[in-house]
Order: sequence, then C-alpha cells, then structure tokens
Amino acid sequence: MNPGFTGKKTYLQKFNPRAYLETYYSDQEGACDSENHLSRVLKQLHETFTTGAVKGDTLIEIGTGPTIHTLLSACEVFKELIATDYCDQNRQQIEKWWKKEPGAFDWSPIVRYVCELEGHSVFSMVGNNCRTSESVLRYENLSSVTSVVKGKIF
Repeated sequence: MNPGFTGKKTYLQKFNPRAYLETYYSDQEGACDSENHLSRVLKQLHETFTTGAVKGDTLIEIGTGPTIHTLLSACEVFKELIATDYCDQNRQQIEKWWKKEPGAFDWSPIVRYVCELEGHSVFSMVGNNCRTSESVLRYENLSSVTSVVKGKIF
C-alpha cells in the first residue's frame, strides 16, 4: 500500500467528519467568496444542474461523505436523491442534519449561497436561514431524499 494513502481500516476508525466539516465548510470569513474552492464547486454544480444537461428521475451520489452541498442544486431537478457513503459516521452526520437533531452541522451559510446562485423567487430569509433549497432538500420534498445508505469500497 502507498505510504501516503490512508487505508480503509484507519479511515473507518479515525476519520472525524465533524472536524472535516468545521475545517472545510464552516461559516468562516470568505467561506463562499469568489476565490474560494467551495464557491467554485457550488457554482459548477449550479451550472451543471440548471442547464438541463443532467436530469433524470433518480440521482445516486456515491461517496457523499458527511456533506450535503453537492445535493443542493440537484434537489429541484431529480425526483429522488440517494446519498451513499461507506463510513457510518459520515452517514450519521447527514442524518443528524436531515432530522434537525441537536448538534447537527449548520449548512445555512452554504444553503444561502446556493439560493443566491439560483435566484429563487421564493428566496425567503427568516433570521439567518434560507428556507428554499434547505427546506426542499430536507422538509418539503422529503420524498426526494429517499435514503442515506452504506456504499461499499471495492
């Protein structure tokens, strides 16, 4: 095995999804500014899903990790979203957010940014929450997110 590669066992035992989220997705200054990698990814996802080039009934995301950002622009295009990840702790992070459990990661700054990209006419700010994409993904369209399932590493 390559000495620079983290093996499956180590990853399963030691990966801390919350630390990962705090490092790469937290509401730090400039988290979604135009020079940031995350903002470029979100813009590309927005363009990919809003042009109509990618569409269908079901989107299966392989290796979602503990994140939802890749599903935000897809949630209005697909009838069903299935998020998969091999690590229990990654799936638990998503489910914690999905169920609005205490201590769930706060995705609202990123959801707000995606709402701005998409220019929703129903864009509604209530306190610091954008209710459009987040509510579509989590609440109003719960049937579109059908499951967060365990994927396999071959």
